[in-house]
Order: sequence, then structure tokens, then C-alpha cells
Amino acid sequence: MSIGGKPKRIFSEFTFDLIERCYVEYGGFADVICESNDYDNFLKYVEEPFTQLCQEISTKLPVCLAFKPLNNSLIVKNASMVEKLLIDTDHVEDYEFCLQADFSEIKLLYIQITQWGIRGGVREEIYQNLLHEVTQKKPKAMMELILYKPSILNPEKYLLIEKSEILPYLGFSPLVYEVAKWFKQYLPLLILASADDPIPVIHQYLSEPKEPDFDSWKDKTGLEETELECWLNTINRKGQAIICGSPGTGKTFLAEKIAEYLIGDYGFSELVQFHPAYSYEDFIQGIRPQSQEGKLTYPLVPGRFLEFCKKAESYQDTCVLIIDEINRANLAQVFGELMYLLEYRDREIPLAGGNRFRIPKNVRIIGTMNTADRSIANIDHALRRRFAFIELRTNYEVLRRYHRKRGFIVDGLINILQQLNQAIADKNYEIGISFFLTDNLREDIEDIWCMEIEPYLEEYFFNQLQRVDEFRWKKIKDQLCIQTQHNQ
Repeated sequence: MSIGGKPKRIFSEFTFDLIERCYVEYGGFADVICESNDYDNFLKYVEEPFTQLCQEISTKLPVCLAFKPLNNSLIVKNASMVEKLLIDTDHVEDYEFCLQADFSEIKLLYIQITQWGIRGGVREEIYQNLLHEVTQKKPKAMMELILYKPSILNPEKYLLIEKSEILPYLGFSPLVYEVAKWFKQYLPLLILASADDPIPVIHQYLSEPKEPDFDSWKDKTGLEETELECWLNTINRKGQAIICGSPGTGKTFLAEKIAEYLIGDYGFSELVQFHPAYSYEDFIQGIRPQSQEGKLTYPLVPGRFLEFCKKAESYQDTCVLIIDEINRANLAQVFGELMYLLEYRDREIPLAGGNRFRIPKNVRIIGTMNTADRSIANIDHALRRRFAFIELRTNYEVLRRYHRKRGFIVDGLINILQQLNQAIADKNYEIGISFFLTDNLREDIEDIWCMEIEPYLEEYFFNQLQRVDEFRWKKIKDQLCIQTQHNQ
């Protein structure tokens, strides 16, 4: 979203000012707002981002639970436990995100966006009734749960995240973590009321959500917090992205780390590498000859992506498929009908083999692409616009930090690499740092330079070999100055 054409954060001062103005000017009546000039802005800057926030929160919580208070019972459903509803049309600030089984019924928990920030709460009377009923009907399981989780009887009844804390966020992760952590306090009680053997089910959900550790992620990836949040937000918004860059910039490594971040507590990631022989039958589905009892049969077999999506349907958190070297295959041919589904994630379409297919909402795709072969230019526009492209450049600071932890000063090496990349003068062919991420750099550097860097330069400067001579090992070895820290 943007205001005046400039990138903006998830929520802005404009969001909260708009809520307050609507409440003051229109008395908080949603039907009046719908007929006002503020409706489009309200939809864009309040309703849409808050809906997306609630959808992200729902992926962090166990699926298949729903609360049905009218008959004091819980039911299990083949759908998300959490729904985001506009249930109080008399007050525009009451956007409630609740545990429920039916739109017409009272809810136990809710989350609201107001002019002051985001807050959550519990329907105290419903909570006490549920607690009383569970104690009466399942006293043994209740006692076991109390011994295992004493705080079950005293959860935090309210959540408040003020707008001053919300405004700096570029992505959803910190907000999602805070709200999911609060909701999770009530899950043991809800599972206790719904499951015949609740304790084993409860145990798998009692671990704390992983709090984002941006300092650790900076050490691992070299990305600043704002940059990481921006990338995560892009991948979640688009559904699929390609990390592109020159050789050795750490594209696959970074894709794996981002996938590790996205999958949270209850997701998974897999990696597939494309190559020129990779086909639609390998990725989507195809007829495969098989021998059964001496007879040759030709069943329709799902490919790697269909198998991945089927597995992802049973997971509640984000599931990430990493496609390494995505540009090496004929993408238009391999993706087939997936071209349509990448853009329309909420649709279902028939496949060539006759089955119907849709991409689960919790699936993300991260591709990696080497720009040294000009591969982006070779991708047709229809496919290109379905992916977000994240450019990765040589990050010398990551190289410096990596070796500083191992007791080495590599400023000389970094200086040579900067000179070399200036001589190459093309970001698509720059020498990346991953060549030099070795624990024994002082022993390995000559082999790396002579057997990896020089051949690469000879290929790039194939008709200007005198340029390569400037960076031969014999000429630059004294300038590398790989020192131990105590000798600095």
C-alpha cells in the first residue's frame, strides 16, 4: 500500500487517525461510513491490512478447533479455528477475530483495531462457564493439565499493543508473534474441552512461538531488520519470489534461512533443483510406466509440487518450496496451469490429467536465479510478473563478520574483491563472497583464487586476457593481508 505513491508501513498514523475521525464524525456507525467519502480509504488503510494481519495470526495457531458456547461444547471442524469477522456494525473500531463455530454465536476471544492500537480480550463469563464445565466433566485431565501448566487458570485476560509500538513495523512478524503468544494461553483449555485424550494433543502446542531474533538473523544473513522485514512481507504478499544475483552471493543459503524463518513452529520446507531436463510431468503430474504383477501400467502420478502441496494441507503454518536454479528449466513448460494459480491463489482449476488442483494458502515458493547467464531477460513477461524479484548483491560486511568470529582480519581480501568487481563493472557477473566462506581461509585462499576465481575471470574476459593478468595470484597475493586479530 502507499500514500501519495510512496511506500508505507503496514499501519500508519493515517490508519489510526482515520478510525478516530470516523468514530467522532459518524458516531461509529458502519452503515454511515459505507455511504461516506471515507469508505474507500477505510477499506484500504484499515480493513485490508487488518484482515491480512488476522490471516497471518491464524497460520500460527492450531487448526480444527471451534467454540460453540450456546450448548457449552467445542466441535472439531475441517477448517481454520480462527476467523476474522466484522461482528459489531455499531462501532467501526470493533473488528473482531474470534474462536467460533458459527457467525451467529458468541465468541470467546477477540482482537480489535482501534484508534489507540490493537487490543485483545476474553469474554469473561464464557471463559468461566467453560472452565467450570471442563472441571466437572474431565477432572482427572484438568488436574494433570494444571500440574503440567499451572498458568492455565490464570491467563492474561487482555492484550494491548499501542499504535506507537505498531507504527515502526514494516512486516507482520512482530505483531503476529505478540498476538499468537497471547492467544496460545487459551489453547490448552479449548483442546481439553474438545479432545477425548487431550493431554498429548496439548503438549505439542505448549511450546512458545519463536520470537524473531533480528540480531541473530543479521549475523546469519547480513540483512538489516528493516530489509529482512521488507523481504518477508514481499514473499507473503506475492506468494512467490525469486532471489537473483551474481555467482557466490549466497542466494541458496539466504533462501534456506528465509524459509527457516517463515515456517515457524508448525511448517516445513523442501528444496528441489531445476535442470534442463526437468519437465511438467516431474513438477505437476504425468503418466509414469510401472510394472505390477508382470504387467505394464500407466498410472497418472503426482509430481514434486503436487506432493508438496498435499503435504502442506496438513500443516497449519507456512510451508516453503525452494526451487534452486529456477531458470535452468523451461519455466513456461514446467509450470503449465500453475501459471494461472500463481496469480489467483484462491482459485481451483482442472489439470491436464483431469484432476482439479489449488495451491494451499500456506504455501510459499522461493526460487534462486543466477544472473550471470542473463536468465531474467529470458523469462517471459507473463511468468515474470507473477514473481517478486529480490536482488542480492555482494555483501562484504558479511565476509568481514564471518572471519572476525574466527580470528581473522580480511580487509585486504575485501579491498581486492572491490577492485575486481569494479573491473568487471557488471552487477550480474560480480564475484560473490561465498567463495571465501571457509574456516581455513589462510590455507585455502591460494587454491580458491587459482582454481575458482581465475578460471571464472578467464571466461568473463575471454577476449581481454590482459585484464585477468592484473588479478593473477602472483600479483595480488601480497595485498590480501589475511591477518590474525592479535597481529593487527
